[in-house]
Amino acid sequence: MKLINKISIAFILSALIFTGCKKDTTADVSRAVKVSYPEITLNGSELVIVAVGATYTDAGAKLTDDITGAVTDIQPTSSNVNTAIPGLYIVNYSASNSNGFETTATRLVAVTSVNNPIDRSGTYLRTATGVNCYITKLASGVYEVTNPGGAGVGVNTIVIMVETALNVYTAPPQPTDAGTFSVINIAFTATGATWNVVNVGYGTGQRVFVKQ
Repeated sequence: MKLINKISIAFILSALIFTGCKKDTTADVSRAVKVSYPEITLNGSELVIVAVGATYTDAGAKLTDDITGAVTDIQPTSSNVNTAIPGLYIVNYSASNSNGFETTATRLVAVTSVNNPIDRSGTYLRTATGVNCYITKLASGVYEVTNPGGAGVGVNTIVIMVETALNVYTAPPQPTDAGTFSVINIAFTATGATWNVVNVGYGTGQRVFVKQ
């Protein structure tokens, strides 16, 4: 009988010790969340045109957290704008929602003071593919180029081309629906244009266009 009592006491003490040492912790517990992204809305235009030497002040943007619904003002995370030098510059925004998922947005800033009487707008047929590229003048010295590759794919890809000096054009790396895209070696003639595109989905050969 004594032996049974001793065993019972020992069992009770062990249970009390085990219970007393047990901790509630969530240190190693992960939380499953739905992947979603916040929205960044630029204040002002996605493309800003500035004269050489003018002052540029970015208008900022608003972040809408899709989890909490909170709306906050945000400033660029990076910017390479230099109004002393003609060209196309990129202002980047990046922010996360309350779950830590990040989204980005971009503003382009075209810096030029060129006033060329020649308007490069028009439809340009790429002779190698029979596919058109379209150039639209947005402002003096600033053009929107649709389908700069002149290919059957990427027909909605758009890049911004800036005239930095009379008949000198640049379209540096910029975000598009086809990823980062640039156009180099740009030359216009009375009958068309030639250039090369730089993008992982395209070849590096010269592209020849005839103005329609």
